[in-house]
Amino acid sequence: MFRNYVLIAFRHFAKHKLFSAINILCLSIGITFSIIIGAYVLNQQGVNSKLRHADRQFYIKTAWKEKDLGSEIVTISPWAKAIKEAYPQLVANYFRYNPVTNVVSNGDKHFKENIAICDTTLVSMYGFPLLHGDKNNAFTSNNAAVITAKFAEKLYGTTNAIGKRLSIQTTVAGVTQEYMVSAVLKDIPYNTVTHLMSETYSVYVPTTGNRYFAMGDPSQGWDDLNLISFIELQPGVQVKAVNKALNQLLKKHSSDFVWKNLWANTVPVKDFYLTDNNGAVKKMITILSAIAVFILLMVIINYVNINIGTSVSRLKEIGLRKTFGSARKQVVMQFLLEALILSVIAAVLSLLLYQLLAPVFSKVLNTTLKPVWQLTVTNIMQLVGLVAAIGLLAGIYPAFVLSGTNLIRAVKGKTEHAKGGLGLKRALVVVQFSLAILVFICALNLSKQVSYLFHKDLGYSKEQLLVVSAFPKQWDSAGLLKMQTIKKDLLQIPAVQNISLAFDLPETTPFGRIVLFPPGSAGTKKQLNLPISNADEDYAKAFGIKMKAGSFFDASGGGMVLNEAAVKQLGLNNENAVGTQIKTLGGPATISGVIGDYHFSSMQEKIGPVGFSHVKYGMSYRFLVVKLNTDNIAQTMEHIKARWRAMLPNAPFDYSFMDEKFAAIYKSELQLKTAADVATVLNLIIVLLGVLGVMVFTLNKRKKEIAVRKVLGADVISIISLFLKEYSWLIVIANLIAWPLAYMATEHFLQTFAYRIQQNIFPYLWVLISVAAMAFTLISAYSAKAAIANPVKSLKAE
Repeated sequence: MFRNYVLIAFRHFAKHKLFSAINILCLSIGITFSIIIGAYVLNQQGVNSKLRHADRQFYIKTAWKEKDLGSEIVTISPWAKAIKEAYPQLVANYFRYNPVTNVVSNGDKHFKENIAICDTTLVSMYGFPLLHGDKNNAFTSNNAAVITAKFAEKLYGTTNAIGKRLSIQTTVAGVTQEYMVSAVLKDIPYNTVTHLMSETYSVYVPTTGNRYFAMGDPSQGWDDLNLISFIELQPGVQVKAVNKALNQLLKKHSSDFVWKNLWANTVPVKDFYLTDNNGAVKKMITILSAIAVFILLMVIINYVNINIGTSVSRLKEIGLRKTFGSARKQVVMQFLLEALILSVIAAVLSLLLYQLLAPVFSKVLNTTLKPVWQLTVTNIMQLVGLVAAIGLLAGIYPAFVLSGTNLIRAVKGKTEHAKGGLGLKRALVVVQFSLAILVFICALNLSKQVSYLFHKDLGYSKEQLLVVSAFPKQWDSAGLLKMQTIKKDLLQIPAVQNISLAFDLPETTPFGRIVLFPPGSAGTKKQLNLPISNADEDYAKAFGIKMKAGSFFDASGGGMVLNEAAVKQLGLNNENAVGTQIKTLGGPATISGVIGDYHFSSMQEKIGPVGFSHVKYGMSYRFLVVKLNTDNIAQTMEHIKARWRAMLPNAPFDYSFMDEKFAAIYKSELQLKTAADVATVLNLIIVLLGVLGVMVFTLNKRKKEIAVRKVLGADVISIISLFLKEYSWLIVIANLIAWPLAYMATEHFLQTFAYRIQQNIFPYLWVLISVAAMAFTLISAYSAKAAIANPVKSLKAE
């Protein structure tokens, strides 16, 4: 019996080649996109899931009484260790690290690397696999280093680096700390622990006995916030009890100012990747999943529409089956099996398309989509379930409606569902157009917002701005003098317009904080918790930031520079601010200059107050910002590299461009824009293929009508108009449904930005015109073909 069902199915496919091809093509598009999005979603949801005891791992963030008092990423340094020691019944383990970037060397090999100065619980707490070394004693001493396999290969030419030496430059003059490799980590998949604030950390060294900073071990002070901290709870422990214990420890050991202004905010590590950054990844997953569902829904609608159209041709077949004794369930089985067979064929084609497109979408979505041959049994079962669900959903309506047709009417080739089927067909076409229009409008508005982000006046210039990592990081007067010497030498290159030595770039809010007290009576005005950064006197010139009053530091490099937002919050204006003495917790400071407001972080946040102190007082720096003025960037870069190597032969020349860093800020928006553009194209292809299928069948059924109209004097244009009218009002209804939904969806997305576009009617009208034009062109082409056919042949065909 099953063999008979399959033979009949393939005979039907062969008889209706065009309709079968349309169904298979649409199904394969839908399944391919669903596989890609499904793989992406599983990848994102799987981040942190492979960490040992991930469900009991928590990241300690800092909750502040006021937003600008400090960073929430780092916490009180001894916190995690102290709670493990004081409350072992609550906390099973802890891990802390201080993220730094500096030069790691072996002989004459020097590389800029991300380094984690950390607790020695790294391997034992998370169960990270080792290629070499003892997993129970990964750090054999305070001078032992654990490195990744990738870095071992780069530094030593082999992954078996046990016992080999490396040195790390510190921020202290003349101090280079030596380490011996005691373990080599397998390349660790992306996770919150080893990738927070960095793409990856290559080197892990113990915090105990570390001499990286002049102040010594930064993990000791109860008033210091320096470390990223994680804890692992004992089985069955509630996080509320841990938070209470953390806050009790803080009150016991820290100063009044600290414990009164911050508290512990422990967040689950397992979900942190999804919920971080205002849930950016979670929003991305939700939007892409919704788009995938839309596309699958449109594919299913196409299948149902085409089968409604071809149903009449199969009524006699159904009638004869029933006459010869077939039960209704057997007819249902026939139609469901046909839908499943088409879905399976489409799925096979989808796997081929997925393999071809996986590298492209891996770049678009910034992830790694595994090849087909690496799919797990679970992945295969998920795909089988998806294909089965699509087949059943697509075939269920034709199966049950057509199998229920009255026997006598079926033998005559008539169905009582004809009118209902026509109404359903039109309703489904409206749904298809509505979904396509919805995605199209949202994609246009998303593109407008992204374009706005990249073309808005930022308050600074990011063009031809070279950012060089300032090595060595010797944070003292000698190190500063060395950087100033390098700066002067690079300024001799004709294409170099300006250079500034700075600690922060306009890509995120500075981590440094200072408390300012507005002029006037003490206690009557609210204090300003100001984000502050170190920079030299050429910072504003290099970035093209406008001075509103005064200068970027005075002649001696003294004073403080504030932006307009900070000046306003202090109750001053640009003119009277310069020269004003402001009280701080560390003593008085004089405002030497006021700069225009500029975007120093994402446009999702409103421009807030920010200030600068001269780098020679802070004695810390990270970047040389080089403003170029040339059309020959490549040649200029070679000159800069040559000067750098001559002056700093032991320091790597690590650089990027400010426009690249700016693009990285809006990586999620760019990914979403690209995915939305792809989805728009796929939606329109599916809709037009569906319209094509319905049109072909409709024209075949109405050949005689068209022929009679031509005999009675109708011209080609009037016949084309007949079919255009039938679809024009469906497109109008679809737009009326899609417009308010698109408006609400776009508003929801734009609300996450402090600086955003305002919606207008033009994208909506453009989509209406574009969709109507594409549909009408297709309809006109096929109806014209029928209209110019010889009416005699059409009448004889009956």
